Amino acid sequence: MKEPPLSHDEIERRLGTMATPAPPVPGSLYGYVRELPKEYPMSASRFRPSLWRPRPRLITAAGAIAAVLVIALGGNLFIQAQKSPPAGLPSGSASSTPTETPPPTASASASGPKTRVVWFIGLGAGSQPNQLQAETDFRARYNATNTDNISLELSIISGGAADDTPDKELARNGGADIVGPIGIQTRAGLPDRFLPLDDLIAQNKTDLSAYPPAALKAFKNPAGQYESLPYIEYPAFIFYNKDLFKAAGLPDLPTQIGEQYMGQDWTWDELATIAKQLTIDATGKKSTDPAFYAAKIRDYGFDTQWINELRRLATPWGAGSYVATDGKTAQIPAVWEQAWKWYYDAMWTSHFAPNDAERSAADLGAGTTIATGRVAMELAWSWGISSFGPHDANYAPTPAPYKHWDIGVLPSNDGLTTDPVDADSFVIIKTSKNPGAAYKTMLAIMADPSLMALYGGMPVNPSQQAAYFKTQQAAVDAQFADNPVTWSVLTEMAEYAASPTHQDPYPNYVQGTTDDQAFYARLQSKGGLNLDAEIAKFKATLQADFKAAP
Repeated sequence: MKEPPLSHDEIERRLGTMATPAPPVPGSLYGYVRELPKEYPMSASRFRPSLWRPRPRLITAAGAIAAVLVIALGGNLFIQAQKSPPAGLPSGSASSTPTETPPPTASASASGPKTRVVWFIGLGAGSQPNQLQAETDFRARYNATNTDNISLELSIISGGAADDTPDKELARNGGADIVGPIGIQTRAGLPDRFLPLDDLIAQNKTDLSAYPPAALKAFKNPAGQYESLPYIEYPAFIFYNKDLFKAAGLPDLPTQIGEQYMGQDWTWDELATIAKQLTIDATGKKSTDPAFYAAKIRDYGFDTQWINELRRLATPWGAGSYVATDGKTAQIPAVWEQAWKWYYDAMWTSHFAPNDAERSAADLGAGTTIATGRVAMELAWSWGISSFGPHDANYAPTPAPYKHWDIGVLPSNDGLTTDPVDADSFVIIKTSKNPGAAYKTMLAIMADPSLMALYGGMPVNPSQQAAYFKTQQAAVDAQFADNPVTWSVLTEMAEYAASPTHQDPYPNYVQGTTDDQAFYARLQSKGGLNLDAEIAKFKATLQADFKAAP
């Protein structure tokens, strides 16, 4: 049953918190993050979205791209065309009710019919109002200036009907050519849909030497072919509250791989030692004190804000895969078992990390724990930096309960440092009728600095990173005065990107990810478990998932 058209007043009322654009959300987050903060209006806070979560649809094509309002409805979104949009959003002609626009015919010019290329937006980042404006502006510029006789059209989806699938959406309006930005996990969850690019890379003499080898590996399919090219990335790091460190008399964390911390190798066990010193109960006793009262903790030494996947948590201990080299046998890498046991101890025995009930409480930000000022260290990613300080309902910064913070490199494990880098890029659909033109257009999209800045990730190309860091520091300065961030940590960590990645494919990917998340929730929610037995059960569950793979 379709929802009736909304009045303009109702649209304005529901638009609400979108008056101030929220921070960019990387495509890497779509489909598995347990809870995005309320400032991300497309999130369904406190729920676990599936890899493909359709929302009510409107696809707009070139020549008919409409004014777009993103309306929050019960944690989901839909895009609705309006005849009279608020200032600052894309303008154009459109029906007053959500409809699908037929694909326009190829336009003729002095050089003959133009080649139609459709850019599909909606399986990852890109559908926030300010992003839609920039994408629409890019389309106009590109169509006016490209010398390849290409007509770029936009197919924008903020969701679909309850029975929609990515394949149905991608086939609408005559079929998509380019999709993006999307993350590694979205590609993994849609196997065999995307065109290998090796031939197009060779034909167009695309220079890959500007990209770090570690970044290039993440964009290959299981057959070793490139499905996309490096674009923007979000390295993981250790956030730390410098005020809490100073109060405890502790020095800053290492900012380069190989540096020691207070004369000790910077390992996950060393981080645990420091975290215990930084965990304080309501009476001021440390967690190492025999009189420490774990039921009333004031400050925690460590947390994993917004992580909802076991592979993401465990990969900093070492890269691995749920599937053996035969492609069908389930396995649990030993380093991942080690990571899970470390984290379980942190929550239920050593008490230097909050469990699910504790971190979900209002006094810990309902999961947005960094902004409370009550957590000394966090395993975090660069996509979360804008949440390090509190905000009001319109995402305007509010005074933070702490003044200074910085970032440090991830600890090592058994002498190795591994970073679960998130990455977003673009792909070309296998069924594209014009793959050559699509590839040229994709390169143009990826080269546009205004789009790259709006999507919010660190450029993979080192020559573009200085400008990114300058922009990021300016954003930090708006809320944290006199707080220079050691941005070089991000470039340092990108060099240690995990291979295989923490989002690599395996059989029955969607079901396996669901079971991974369920096990993660169980670890966070229930103490006293026999982890060896629990891990054995989870492995058996994965094996059943693999056997049931289509």
